[in-house]
Amino acid sequence: MRPKKRIEKAIKKKLNFTAGAELYDRMLDDILNTQEKTQKTISATIKPRIWRIIMKSSITKLAAVAVIVAAVTLSVAIVDKVTSPAYALEQTVEALKNVRFLHITGFDDAGQINDERWIEIGMDGWQVRYRQQNPTSIIQQHPDVPSMVIEDGESTAVYRDDKQAVIIYDRKDMQYQWIGELGEALENLRQKGKLLKENDVYQDQPAHKVWWPYLSAECYVDPQTKLPIAIGKTELSYEEPPAATFEITIPNGYVVLDKRPGAPETPMPQWFLDEENAQANKGKCFREGSLAFARGDYEDAALQFERSLGWDSWAPFWLGSAYYHLGRYDLAIENYNKEFDIWAKHDSNSKLPYCNYARGLAYAMSGDLDSAKADFQACLPAMIRTLQIPSSGNMFEYAENPLMRYGQYKPTERQMVVNMINRLRIVSGQNFGYNPSATDQENEPSIAAWEQWAESSGQIKFTPDAELIYIPETTNE
Repeated sequence: MRPKKRIEKAIKKKLNFTAGAELYDRMLDDILNTQEKTQKTISATIKPRIWRIIMKSSITKLAAVAVIVAAVTLSVAIVDKVTSPAYALEQTVEALKNVRFLHITGFDDAGQINDERWIEIGMDGWQVRYRQQNPTSIIQQHPDVPSMVIEDGESTAVYRDDKQAVIIYDRKDMQYQWIGELGEALENLRQKGKLLKENDVYQDQPAHKVWWPYLSAECYVDPQTKLPIAIGKTELSYEEPPAATFEITIPNGYVVLDKRPGAPETPMPQWFLDEENAQANKGKCFREGSLAFARGDYEDAALQFERSLGWDSWAPFWLGSAYYHLGRYDLAIENYNKEFDIWAKHDSNSKLPYCNYARGLAYAMSGDLDSAKADFQACLPAMIRTLQIPSSGNMFEYAENPLMRYGQYKPTERQMVVNMINRLRIVSGQNFGYNPSATDQENEPSIAAWEQWAESSGQIKFTPDAELIYIPETTNE
């Protein structure tokens, strides 16, 4: 549709009265003339700036600037809507395809960096090189945590300040990642991502708020570059890193423990052998605990997860859930608290709604209803959001079935919605209906009722005997 036709259509749609032919024509001419002048001015103004940005960064793309028209009061709204291109997730997907370097910086409440990573991304979307610097605070609390990890494309070096040692592995045997395959993450954004709010604000800067299922998080996108700039308190930028960022160097006085195939055989220190054996055993126990939990053997699951503590950040959570099923609610709460503590070390504002829900159930069953209500209120927004964006419930499913980690449990979007409605019935005592066999359109009144309840009341009422919906079976692979 040509610009004039679009504006004519907009005028007819927006006017609340029938304009005479003379007024109508005058308004249309004023809007078109002002639009043409504004576009010429914008082109002349931003052209040098675009050139400077392109010269500085090959991955930066500018969005079109919205035309501001003030010819008549009505024309401001009309021209802005007609000439300003709307943001679409596809734009972020396309912009990310050109990214070759990713700089990730996490901050604590005091504004100090507590996590920093540099990643080089290949043309195929896979990580090529990597560097991670752990904050001093974490190293002080956990001396065996690496102070730094560098992957140069062929080898991975793990720096252990507590042992004055650098352990070098073949990249195929040891790799650290923030996101695995960027291409998979982009396809996930394209197919299942959702624009939550266009033209929002992040730290006083314009930004679009987006739900990215692959990351299970809300992201803020720069309106100009179309690139994500923040996930929680973690900020993202895309500049090329300083020289030697991915270069493996050995500090003075440090010993090298070379574990790469073909490296000269040298005796490994006992501390290293002990740690290696301990980690292997913990990994085995973690998997055994996952399998025991999935088959309902919570005694064995608790035993195995207890032995696996320190191997994976999910171990305390599933240990807590095993204790919950055993009716040992105090131990469940204790381990859920550990899960919160683990994530808080990297982001004090980290949100774990699935953990709030699980801990809320444990509090409720132990008789501490006030603490339970606080937890349920904290996870309620994520629960309600799942009804419209099913992938928002992905972490709730992951938390309740460890087999999802191994690809042996893959809930459909309909199942995630049904499961979430059952959780909502338990924490609210409400029942707004929902038919898992009906169409999305037929279930719209039920979803709308839940959203209205959350906005108007959201009153928590723990109802362990709530009527639950039958959950369709899924195929485990």
